[in-house]
Amino acid sequence: MTQRKVKVGIVGCGVVATAYYLPYLMRMPEAEITAVCDIYEGRTAACVRLFGAREQYRDYYEMIRRADLDAVFILTGPGTHVPFTLAAVETGKHVLLQKPMALTLDEANKITAAVRRAGVKTLIEPSQNSPLEPAYGPVMELIRQGVLGAPYWFTLIPGAATTYHASLGGNPYGAGAFYTEDSGGILFDFPYAPSQIVTLLGPCKSVMGSSTISVPDRYLVPEEKYNEFLAGVTDPDQANYWDVVLDLPKTEHIRTGAPDNVFSLYEMANGWTGVFHAGRPFHPVPKGFLGGLHIYGSAGNLFMGGGHFASIISSRRDLLPHVDADGWYRIPVTGDPSKTPWPKPTFGGFNYYHASTQHLIDCILQDRDPIVNVEWGRHITEMMYGAVVSARTGKRYEMTTTLTG
Repeated sequence: MTQRKVKVGIVGCGVVATAYYLPYLMRMPEAEITAVCDIYEGRTAACVRLFGAREQYRDYYEMIRRADLDAVFILTGPGTHVPFTLAAVETGKHVLLQKPMALTLDEANKITAAVRRAGVKTLIEPSQNSPLEPAYGPVMELIRQGVLGAPYWFTLIPGAATTYHASLGGNPYGAGAFYTEDSGGILFDFPYAPSQIVTLLGPCKSVMGSSTISVPDRYLVPEEKYNEFLAGVTDPDQANYWDVVLDLPKTEHIRTGAPDNVFSLYEMANGWTGVFHAGRPFHPVPKGFLGGLHIYGSAGNLFMGGGHFASIISSRRDLLPHVDADGWYRIPVTGDPSKTPWPKPTFGGFNYYHASTQHLIDCILQDRDPIVNVEWGRHITEMMYGAVVSARTGKRYEMTTTLTG
């Protein structure tokens, strides 16, 4: 019997579309790239040429009306996410929605209600640092068994390059995606952090926030450089803009429209309290400096990263499969980071773009809800939104959502 193919439309033929989603979809026997849409005709033409898309559009709503689609991947700037998602859902289409889901709780509620009313499958990115990433399962189980003991505190301050690198200070391109007011700024570009905290420690109870625009003037690689790059690509496996953008001059001046320096103090429902900082240093950090999530409990400590996927030390050694001479249980990283320059997914490791694509297509074909569904996305969104509200009002923000409702 011939297997059904899920007909996919892509809106937003930017960097993540051509580097990750489209090359994977192109090879999926369960999927067909039916249509692509972007305001730049050169981008859609390149996607037809490189990835075999059947139709191309410059107007998203026209694509929704005319193309025969089962699902839409919304890969545009954050300011379009809510109206584009609602338009797709209201016409019965399944959705993969790139981060962030929304910038406010009200918007996230509208998406959640529309998805549940329509009965469609919707996956909220990123799936990285979520229960969909297999390496988290054993760590989650050890915490559940009590390897850390009673809750104490945690910190999550992302690391940075140890030598001068284009990643320092923020993304080198994409004003509308990362810097304008309707992008949400660095906080809403980094739901990986609250996702990781929730994956390991459960839902959030309250948030206190402090935010500011510390660097109002920035320089980026001009947008047209991506268009020029894509026009010259002949191999669909060489369409990753990150291979060239890090070396391009930043000549386009912009004004930062959203906070670029945000602290969030989280009180979790099960008693953990900790802080997450969203911001990127402009200069290197020393080698050996350990950024990432650190969790401290009464019976043990957990460190994410630092050359390992996770490192755990605990007085409950009976729970640990094995320990080294210093008493640490080390879980190795999957894949080889040395073969993959920032910010590409680790070579041979978990690629969230691919995993999310496969997961959504599987959920559509098997009629099951995605693991990172709208309720998950709404809770993560509220954690970020709560920090913004708290920073504005000077008051603690009490969460209203959970992971299930």
